[in-house]
Amino acid sequence: MAAQAAVIGNNLQMRCSACNLSFPTAAVFSLHFRRVIHSHPIFCGQNQDQHPCGSSFYAVKSLIRHIRETHHARVQAPGMQGEQGHHEAPGMHGGEGHHEAGHHEDAGNNEENMIQDGAHGGDAEEDPLLRVENVDLGKSAAMMVLNLRQSALTTASIERIQDECYKMMINTRNLIKGKVIDFLRDENLIQLPSSRDLIRELDLANPFLPIKTLKQQLAYFAREMGLVLPVPLFLDYRPDSRLNPETNQYEPTQVAMTFEYIPIIETLKLILSNRKLRELIESEHPSEDGVLRSYLDGSRVKINDLIRLFPKTIRLQLNWDDLEVVNALGSKTTIHKLAAFYFSIQNFPQIENSQLSSVYLLALAYSEDIKEMKGFNKVLDPFLRDLKKLESEEGVALRIGDELLQVRATLTTLCADTLAAHDILGFLSPAARHFCRVCTVSRQQLHENCNAMGEPRTPQSHAAHIEQVKARPAFSTECGVKRDSPLRKAKYFSVTEDAPFDIFHDLLEGVSHLIIILALYTFVVRDKFFTMKQFNARVSAFNYGVPDKKNKPSVNLTEEQLKKKTLRKLNQNGIQMWCLVRVFGLLVPEVPENHPHLRLINLHQEIVLTLFSRELLPLHKDKVDDLITEHHTLFQALCANVQEIDEVEEPDDPEPEEEPAEGLILRPAARRIKAINKLHHMKHLKEQIEKFGPLILYWCARYEGRHHIFCKFAAICCNFINLPKTMAQMHQISTLCGVLNDSLRSQEIELHSSTELTVQDCEHSDLLLAKGLEGDSVILSVGSVVVAGEDFRPGLFVIADTSPCFALIQKVYVQDDQVYFVVLKWKTEEFVRRYCAYSVKPNPCSQAMLLDHKSLAKHGSYAPWNPFNQRAVFISPRFLIF
Repeated sequence: MAAQAAVIGNNLQMRCSACNLSFPTAAVFSLHFRRVIHSHPIFCGQNQDQHPCGSSFYAVKSLIRHIRETHHARVQAPGMQGEQGHHEAPGMHGGEGHHEAGHHEDAGNNEENMIQDGAHGGDAEEDPLLRVENVDLGKSAAMMVLNLRQSALTTASIERIQDECYKMMINTRNLIKGKVIDFLRDENLIQLPSSRDLIRELDLANPFLPIKTLKQQLAYFAREMGLVLPVPLFLDYRPDSRLNPETNQYEPTQVAMTFEYIPIIETLKLILSNRKLRELIESEHPSEDGVLRSYLDGSRVKINDLIRLFPKTIRLQLNWDDLEVVNALGSKTTIHKLAAFYFSIQNFPQIENSQLSSVYLLALAYSEDIKEMKGFNKVLDPFLRDLKKLESEEGVALRIGDELLQVRATLTTLCADTLAAHDILGFLSPAARHFCRVCTVSRQQLHENCNAMGEPRTPQSHAAHIEQVKARPAFSTECGVKRDSPLRKAKYFSVTEDAPFDIFHDLLEGVSHLIIILALYTFVVRDKFFTMKQFNARVSAFNYGVPDKKNKPSVNLTEEQLKKKTLRKLNQNGIQMWCLVRVFGLLVPEVPENHPHLRLINLHQEIVLTLFSRELLPLHKDKVDDLITEHHTLFQALCANVQEIDEVEEPDDPEPEEEPAEGLILRPAARRIKAINKLHHMKHLKEQIEKFGPLILYWCARYEGRHHIFCKFAAICCNFINLPKTMAQMHQISTLCGVLNDSLRSQEIELHSSTELTVQDCEHSDLLLAKGLEGDSVILSVGSVVVAGEDFRPGLFVIADTSPCFALIQKVYVQDDQVYFVVLKWKTEEFVRRYCAYSVKPNPCSQAMLLDHKSLAKHGSYAPWNPFNQRAVFISPRFLIF
């Protein structure tokens, strides 16, 4: 009968003979040996028949295995789930044999310390040395090449890597083969036929041979992995010249213009082959608490008969835009300009759709080719034919593995900037008199009243305008319609109602620039609160914190540039402008709170805060409409109604007849700026929120982010003869990598500077134990953690509840897929409108508490911001908190 080990409660303990200490689990026991240096050999401290066991070991793992298997301790091995040790039958070991075993030493060979599996029956642990995973070298090589292709390496580089990898395989094979042959010779087994068969099995074929060239790789990826290859389709002919080798003269000829179409049905089949993505589509449902979160919470979904009959219908969101893939300052900027058509799936959760890999390519062509007459019709015709099948009640039958799925899809929205949207929808350019695609307001009406609204466009009135333009082309200037749109062929898509305005371009690439320029001109040139040099220094020195460090505005504006009447845009990208809008009030604390231009900035900040929220209450759409009306009224009073001036007068050079009194400095007049289209677009946002839900779901920023993949591949591309084909192939390889990746963005956790320790040894063990964690379980203390793209680390704030209450992170712990934050709640004093931020301060009564990342009121972290030359702390949210 096995002797009893030291017991605490009902758990057997592991005992260190050198330190005379007992430990409850193998994890804690192993941690003890990492922290305390012991002389070797290590002796087993367990009792055997009322006497110390005395077995000696050179490896801690061997000692733990010996205790588990010999002394029957129910402990948890490092890295394993809790597992009961098996019980040996009485008389398994004789007394004499046991004492002989007690004096052996483990000199690094675990076999001397392990009891054979056969002696313990079926409950014995499998020897990890005999655990081998079956590997398909061909698939492994293909996956390696696929990932290399996605990394934008040149073909020559990939071929070189293939050759070097095969050389390494050969060297490894020769090394293993030599050891096997030596072993067989030593055991006199070399002459056996089975031994020779084993040696032949070690001769590996080159797994890269079938996928050496790009053509072979594409064929393999399509055959074995489901890659959807682009299909070249004819557009038209264009004149060109070709060298005649017989006459050595260039002769005129016709060259076929083509574009690349990626069959959408095949793309949907590839997407649905990922079970996790399919489950996301099937698990989608509208909000049950009245909060607007997705397209399902808007009014447009209610009139779509296909979605009403089949709620799990895939909803497609279309986007198109032009992009330059070559040097923007070079001589090839026009001929290599591409037109990219993308689509995304609205059924995915917001956090998954925020990934660039969730943007799928639909078609790719030369931009100049499709802008010819009927260019859009020809490019979109194959998509619309496939869409007709998907929009039928029968749908399309797709066999995925052993399952037969009936798939239905419909086009719900078009996302594009104003110029691109007008091109594809058949409206005149945004510079036309009737510039709005939602109503018939004229430019004169806009200039007279920034809040002016025109007669709403309806499908019926739009169809009538198209017929009138066909009969009399000049009528287009009277209605703003240029031609029919191919998207009118989509069964459930409305040209006038299903193309929401892009708040990214309308605000962050348009109105925000205008408002900031006006404010800076007033504060610097007219009121002289500070100089432009001082403002630039503040922008550069401001502590943006980790969450916004990549969005820091550029310091590139001078006072001379600010005085130019033609200045309408700052040299900042859209995300930098978003950051500048949020931080602007904190940079100019000396400006009086009642200053009208600061008031204009504050109104703009509140509008941006509301429109860029991913969740909205129905009352917010009325609130933002009131803010927009007030914003436009103030803009008109400050800027649009001001009389034009010639130049800023110099106070030291007055006109003789207008010489000012001594010591009087002339004040520059206010700048007059006419209202722009994007100001009018904001007047339609209330009704579009009601139709579609939060408008940030339809911004173009993520589609433009997908352009980067073409620029990346164009930088290493040496073949510009048929650029759309090459770029489409590379994009599809990237899409395949994204679909084959089983991890979801919402589950991604990235750790930095981690330290392993047990819960009971943590600084905040009491909080972790109260949360239900085991005291002897291993946990990681991390310097920072990135969860679903958001960085969390000590010194940042999280939203503890929606009152709102902000909590300062003190420490971050991670166990498995759970992230724990030790936080201190701060006191939220008020929402300060001039900063569009919450004023917070430490709460002396607050005690440390534990939050896990799944229980945060809102996902995300915030850095504390301080106004210039002040110590007050503010939290500037990126969205509404409710």
